[in-house]
Amino acid sequence: MKIVTVVLPAAWASALINNDWSGLEYDDPDEAAKAKAWQMESGLFVLSCSDEAFVTWYDDCLTSCLEYYCTPVGEES
Repeated sequence: MKIVTVVLPAAWASALINNDWSGLEYDDPDEAAKAKAWQMESGLFVLSCSDEAFVTWYDDCLTSCLEYYCTPVGEES
């Protein structure tokens, strides 16, 4: 299984890892839309993420982020 590490906003963690979009859609619908778009465009399935957030640039804004560990869709089993 090929593992790819990507840096994405920490706020996306539950939605991407647990496939539970309810909290993100309620708290920040625009971010939910961005996360869904990333998921569809990247072709990656998120397996897990790092435990400690760090601040870095994401989408031209300083953002609390995590490292996400992903695999190409279809290789997640």
